[in-house]
Amino acid sequence: MKRITLETFVALAHLRHFGKVASQLNTTQSTVSARIAGLESDLGAELFARTSNSVALTPKGRELLTHATEVIASMDRMSRAVGLDPYREGTLRLGVSETLASTILPGFIGAYSQQYPNSSVEIIVNNTAFQRDQLVERGLDLALLMGPISHALIANVPLLELPMIWAVAPDHPLAATDVVTVEALAAFPILSYAMNSRPYIELVESLRLAGVQTPRLFSSNALGASVAIAEAKLAVCTAPQIYAAPYIEAGKLVEITTPIVLNPLSFTASYRTEPGNDLAQEAAGIAAMIAQDWKSLRS
Repeated sequence: MKRITLETFVALAHLRHFGKVASQLNTTQSTVSARIAGLESDLGAELFARTSNSVALTPKGRELLTHATEVIASMDRMSRAVGLDPYREGTLRLGVSETLASTILPGFIGAYSQQYPNSSVEIIVNNTAFQRDQLVERGLDLALLMGPISHALIANVPLLELPMIWAVAPDHPLAATDVVTVEALAAFPILSYAMNSRPYIELVESLRLAGVQTPRLFSSNALGASVAIAEAKLAVCTAPQIYAAPYIEAGKLVEITTPIVLNPLSFTASYRTEPGNDLAQEAAGIAAMIAQDWKSLRS
């Protein structure tokens, strides 16, 4: 029984869609169907109950899934035991938040390339919601994002906690105020992260507790866009201190103090815990090491 057949079976068991499996394995739906049909024929058992839109494991399929994942893991261990590391080549599909792309990503790429000189990295910079969905659907191998992610098959390695600040343009009406009151703050639009993000939800709750029931909130999944809008005096910006620092030093933004304290952003290296994803697990460890070095240099 070929490894690729087992990997196709495991992928279909989780994704439950022939098209998604074909995309993940860089093949065609007909090839996926042929592999599954051949496996069912060899075993003499129906492994999937098929509908017009998706598939689901049969009882026999659920039983096979446990054995298939064990066999794939055993194959990986055998390869490494004789010095054939299957992960020295290939591509790591890496999702990264914008904040980490401008902080630890260069160090991570350098360390990863040294450890795996024959491996490539496909980098996708996007928000946490996108990365989480891609991890769940196996569109990414590893994600460096605002975490942790709560999912039975996803492990989270702590990376960084970054303080958040309030900032405005130097000639904004609030810029010269020592301590901006909640009422004064609420008189202007406030820029935060995307609407379904943890920082946005926490900010809405903090404003509510402070008595601001209907704040004017602008949401953005791009820090660069938020800073540009703040520079134009169109809104008050919330941003990681480390990201805003260059703009403050250049005189494009100033930090302001308000009674509403912003929670720090917590970042993790998150990956799927399943056979065949060993490279992502090891890469998460590299990311954690680089994050620790990055923190040490700034402490």
